[in-house]
Amino acid sequence: MNHMRMEYLRYLLEISRHRSISTAAQALYLSQTSLSTTVRRIEDELGFHIFSRTHSGVEITAEGEEALALITEILTRFDKIQRLGKLGSAATPAVLLLSPTISDALSIPLSQMFLERLPEGNLEFHIASGDEIGSQIINSKSNIGVTYYSADHLSEYCSIASKYLVEVSVLCRDQLYLLVRNSHPLAGRAQVSIGELNHLNFAILPHFNAQEDSIAYAKSLGTGNRYTTFSSVALLKQAVLQNDMASLLCGYAIHHGSGAYRDQLKAIPLVGTRSKNEIAICLLHRNKQSISHQENVLLECIQDYFKDLDCAGSPGPSHACEP
Repeated sequence: MNHMRMEYLRYLLEISRHRSISTAAQALYLSQTSLSTTVRRIEDELGFHIFSRTHSGVEITAEGEEALALITEILTRFDKIQRLGKLGSAATPAVLLLSPTISDALSIPLSQMFLERLPEGNLEFHIASGDEIGSQIINSKSNIGVTYYSADHLSEYCSIASKYLVEVSVLCRDQLYLLVRNSHPLAGRAQVSIGELNHLNFAILPHFNAQEDSIAYAKSLGTGNRYTTFSSVALLKQAVLQNDMASLLCGYAIHHGSGAYRDQLKAIPLVGTRSKNEIAICLLHRNKQSISHQENVLLECIQDYFKDLDCAGSPGPSHACEP
């Protein structure tokens, strides 16, 4: 069966929960066209329809009811098999998914903590966007991730994650700042409005161009701006200092990231953003009983590192996400 991949079986269950392909596609961070094509190919391969299409969504066929019951059993047993493998050797590394903004500040101190607690352990950092991290953990492609979510995105993800036994917690509260060098004309401001950001040379990270619904989507800023995209926070800070550019960064990346230029840069709070300028560093992970010993040690390191940490220069205690 060329199209019967485990993740596709999970897609079918998601459609059955929502009784809608379009709603399921949103929950899975997929396009509706892609999900519809996957369902059609599976149904063609099986030789019967799992869902019948209606004006309001989909209904489950009689054959589909039987198939979905078997799929649920298959996935339950498959998850048990995967857990057996996760109890194995420490030679298999613990993998942590990190968003680019967080990676620069977190990777070094976290790896130090991890190796102090588990000297024989192996750890890998993988960089991905926030949406990719959430999707990979829901689809069991990875077990632990740390990323940023706005309040709206966090609420949406929590409602989806709970259905897949993915746990979500807020590690630290943060916000976006305008970052400029100390000699920049805006450096003396106590705050700056998004609408005032005109005719500037911006250094940005890729997701500010890609996420149109973000708090500060690059193209939603003022007029006459020019944008250069950099692959890392370290390069971005260097461009701000040496090329007299401006940037948008979260407080954690500014205050806890690469410190070579910290005294030469000024972080100015942003106001007038499209939605409230509040973002949260979130920890996403599978159930502790279903992950390896190394991954549980990694979870403890992440939680201990962020305990009482001041992310954005103002108090921001962590607390559990409430789906």
